[in-house]
Amino acid sequence: MDSPLSESRRGLDIGRCFNEAIAVYKENFLILFVAAILFQILSGLSLFILCGPLEGGVCLMTLNALRRNDRTAQLGDLFGAFDKFGRLVGLFFLVLVLTLLGLVACVLPGLALMTIWLFPFFLVVDRGMTVFDALSASKDIVMRNGFWKNLLLVLIAIALTSGPDLIPYAGVIVSFFLAPLGWLVMTSAYLQQAPDAAPVSEEPAPRDEPPNRDDLGEAIKPGP
Repeated sequence: MDSPLSESRRGLDIGRCFNEAIAVYKENFLILFVAAILFQILSGLSLFILCGPLEGGVCLMTLNALRRNDRTAQLGDLFGAFDKFGRLVGLFFLVLVLTLLGLVACVLPGLALMTIWLFPFFLVVDRGMTVFDALSASKDIVMRNGFWKNLLLVLIAIALTSGPDLIPYAGVIVSFFLAPLGWLVMTSAYLQQAPDAAPVSEEPAPRDEPPNRDDLGEAIKPGP
């Protein structure tokens, strides 16, 4: 049987992505700006080891902001995915290496991988999935909702998050302003296309309670 993630077919409205992203961005500009700076500094100082957990934190922060009625973002959420540290580190380097190989061999395979693997970090953080389950579910979401629209989304995200680096001298500063907008656009796209399933709970199942003493007494009470 297909998983719930592969059964749902939703639409992707890129205009809606921008409208929602801009609304949250305007309400939380300072927090998002600081988050972008911390992301850049901590990723560099850790030799990219923290990129995966911080990427998960970005997903958590933007998901919570878009889901809250008041659309507020909390800077602490940037570090809220560190409980999935190993999974997110492994996911980051796996996606990075394979995507770079695809881009080096020929640009199109790299772009294709970037497209079908748009949402694994969201799925690890939001649904508690394993690395390979998240990669597979991300591919299902993209293919069922439209590869080409999601490819356009990838190009937009690249322009917002990496495009500023091409600007001499001021590129890094500009990226601190634009990267959070790219994060929010991606998060809106995830929420539009992923099914409305509840996040995976990692709490243990409740144990069976012992029988009530009165009930036990009734069960063994001798007959007339």
